[in-house]
Parts: sequence; structure tokens; C-alpha cells
Amino acid sequence: MRLTCNVEVLNRMLPTVNMKNKSKSAHTQLSIGKKPGSENLFLMMCTAKDRNGAKFVIKDNIEQVFARFVSEGKATIRVKEPPQDISISKADTLQLKNFLSVLRLGAQGKSLDNITLSRLAPASSKNVEKPKTRLIINSRKEYPLTTNFPSRLEFLQVSQCRLKKVDSRILKLHHLVELNLSENVLEILPEDFSNVPNLSSVTLAHNNLNIISPKFCLQSTLQNTLRFLDLGQNQLEILPLQICELQCLVTLKIDNNQLKYLPPTIGRLKCLKYLSAVGNKIETLPASMTQLQLETIDLYGNPFLQDIHNSLPDRFPDITLMECCARSIRKHRVKYTEEDLHSHLCRYLDSARLCWCGGFCFRCSVNFTTNLSLSRIAHTVSAVDQLGRTEVPLMSFLCSPQCLSRFQKNPYAYWKK
Repeated sequence: MRLTCNVEVLNRMLPTVNMKNKSKSAHTQLSIGKKPGSENLFLMMCTAKDRNGAKFVIKDNIEQVFARFVSEGKATIRVKEPPQDISISKADTLQLKNFLSVLRLGAQGKSLDNITLSRLAPASSKNVEKPKTRLIINSRKEYPLTTNFPSRLEFLQVSQCRLKKVDSRILKLHHLVELNLSENVLEILPEDFSNVPNLSSVTLAHNNLNIISPKFCLQSTLQNTLRFLDLGQNQLEILPLQICELQCLVTLKIDNNQLKYLPPTIGRLKCLKYLSAVGNKIETLPASMTQLQLETIDLYGNPFLQDIHNSLPDRFPDITLMECCARSIRKHRVKYTEEDLHSHLCRYLDSARLCWCGGFCFRCSVNFTTNLSLSRIAHTVSAVDQLGRTEVPLMSFLCSPQCLSRFQKNPYAYWKK
């Protein structure tokens, strides 16, 4: 019975003589077993500095086991002699529960004949060395073909390896927090990141991406964890509307693509603080941009319209049944795929616009353009051209005759349904 985890040993006698514990958490292999020729059960603790291991008698020597945070991979074993507390962290939850269960049985002197115990031998260097959490690969020669990626990786960078798709082994790195796949030739992204539950940063700059699948953005794991996304220097012509479901996104970089407009619902990214869309083909911004409170925005090098015509029609177009259904699907966030609907219906739904009232609309709407000073939505603003302009055209939509009437009465108000 073995457990790999981090352990910090605290001597309970030191505070009584006014001394502080100087021990630090160390990668450790804990084992429960018997010495050759002995009937006593021992708890052995092996580290990289002490591979032979320190041994503690278990029977009648375990004062208490604190397991309140066992679901987080944490526990503390209080030993009578020597008077020490063995604090466990970063352990596999299931293995920790089983380990503590066997420890309790041994402490009570109960039979463990049906349980396979460990042989109390010095630990191998592989079992006690701290697992690798960072890996940077900058050439195809360094890329692992016959071996797996270290399972405890938290940061992985794979650049200049001419990857056309994301290696499926990367999608099984459960502890991964930062993934950098820049400077490859990626053309598509995987749709399932459910096995990477802690992923908070994804860098995909300098690739050949021309489309981002809506499913990539609808992953529940990414919706709740992704904070940094870099899609710069690709071939993207459109960002899916579903990218606005990444509710924890703080930084979005989409520089030097072929984007003609931003998602109309981008204002729903309430956590967004840093937006960079340099060198695209954007002519107008969506009205929902006014809902953002950014720290920094950089839109330099986009061909923003300069001549703005703010005329509104006297008559509102008739609303079709298709329009009503599409608005309802968007309002209630009904999930769909091309397996559920015809592809042209999916494209219709993806073309959603956001009305000045906050509701969705499609073709049955009217639009108008106004100027927006970027200083209204960001603390730090970069000029959008060489003339130093910081005002950009804002394309807005109205979804109903009621909204049209309200806007005509007060074009500077923003209201909710």
C-alpha cells in the first residue's frame, strides 16, 4: 500500500521549548508494510533526501487522523511517538481515502490479511523525485514520440514543431493550467477539453487557424476556467458567437487576423479587461462594447468607417416566424449542432445581433451607427490610426417598433427589456 504525495512533518514538541518548525513540504512516498521477519506494521516515509525512509509503528501509535479535507487530497496523521504530525497534500483523492482506511485498521490492530501491503524497501529515485510540472519544446527533435508527456504537467509549450492538430495526449494532462501551442501549423482545434479541468491560459498565436468551432467555446470546463486566450496571427475571418460564453475570460488577443467584425454579444464578457484586435479588417464595433469595463484596448490598424450616416427608417420590417424562433433559441441559450439543425439554420443563428435593449435580433431589425470614444470603455486606450483617433463607429440594432420609438425619443439612453 503506497501513496505518492507532498508531506510536511511538524514536531509538536518544538513550540513547547519556543522553537519553530523549519520543515518544508517535500515530494514523498508513503508506504504501509512490515519489516522482513517482523510482525509489526509500519508507516514508512521516503523522500529524495532520505530514500531509506523514516519508519513509524502503526499499532497503538496513531493518535488521530484528520481527514476533513480528504476530498481536496489533504489529511494529517498525528503520531504519538515521536510526537509528530504528518501533513499530507496534493494526493490523489481516491488513493488517499484507501490509504487512510488501511492505516486506521492497522492502528486498531485489525487483520490486514486480505490487503496487499508494501515491502519496506528504499524508494526508487523515480518515486521520490518531484514530478515535472513545466515542459518547453521548441523543435521537432525534442517532441516525445515514443514516451508520454509527464502526467503532472501544469505548463506546456510546444512551438516550431509543425503540429497540424493538437496531440490527443495533451488533452489527457489533467493538471495542465497553461498551454502554449504557438508557431505551429494548426488548422483545427479539438472540441473536447473536458479532461483538462484546470486550463486557464491557451496561446494559439502564429498558426493556420481559419475557424474556431463553437463547441470549443461551449466546453463547460473552459467556460469556468479560461482566463487568457491568444488567437493572434492566424487566418480567422469570424469569431463564433459562443466565444462570449467564456465568462471568466480576462484577456483576449486576436491581432492580425482577417476579422471583419467582433461578436455582437461581446459585452457579455463581464470579466474581460484586456482586448487587443490590431491589424484586422474591422469597420464598426458592436453596440454591446459599451457594456465592457476594460483596463486596456488596442484596435490599431483597422479600416474603421469615417463617414457615418445615422438615418433610421420610418417603418419597422415585419417579424417572421423564423425570426421569432431564432430569438427564442438565443434568449434561452438552447444548445444546438449541425446534427440537430440544417447548416443554413445554424449560420442564421450564428448571425445574431444584440439590440440596444439587450435582446437578440436577426434580419428583422433596423440598424444605425454612432461614434464611440474608446476612453468610455477602457482606462488605457491606443490610437486606432496614425492620426491619433480614439473614436470608432459603433453599429447598433433595434429589434422592435417599441425599441425604435424609444431610440427616436432619446438616442443616448441605454435600456433593458
